[in-house]
Amino acid sequence: MFFKIFRYFLLVSIFFTTFSYANDDEWNIHDFGSYVVASVPGEVVHGDKMRFVLEKRDCNKIGIMFSFLTYKSSDTPELQGRKVPIRINGSNTLNIADVVLVRPAFSNMAFFVMFTAPQYYPLNEFTDGIMNDYRKDNIFSITLAKSEDFDPEKYFDILDNNWKLDKFPEKITEAHLMCKGKQDKIFKG
Repeated sequence: MFFKIFRYFLLVSIFFTTFSYANDDEWNIHDFGSYVVASVPGEVVHGDKMRFVLEKRDCNKIGIMFSFLTYKSSDTPELQGRKVPIRINGSNTLNIADVVLVRPAFSNMAFFVMFTAPQYYPLNEFTDGIMNDYRKDNIFSITLAKSEDFDPEKYFDILDNNWKLDKFPEKITEAHLMCKGKQDKIFKG
């Protein structure tokens, strides 16, 4: 029960803080007390952020969250708690993302949908892997995919977004130092 309450608080605070204070084209790093979040806006929909979460209880593991805003369907709230298929960088392999938060936006004219990867990953391995993939085409994209029991076109008007990760290594290093309580040693330039 405590974990569910903590997770809900984490999601709500990430949504309201990074959604309202993010610059359109820059990374943001926020310390939320028990976790640090580095976020970057999407290139298709700038309000859709890619978030990298480091929990202070283990700063060497990273969680991934991303959001999609949709104006499409009043049925969107039924997605909360579902697992939905996604494609990363146009791969033929389907991955799974958990829908962890669905909230109305813009006077109930739209819905903000927050997804998360189903697990945390070792930070160094994740950083190497995502940057190796990113450097191939200088793009990191997520597409909401169709499966036998899920049609993203029912819920979403835009099915894909991509994020610039050129600064990911330096920004995740900054977030990691902040997570470990060493942010005073970060070069600001």
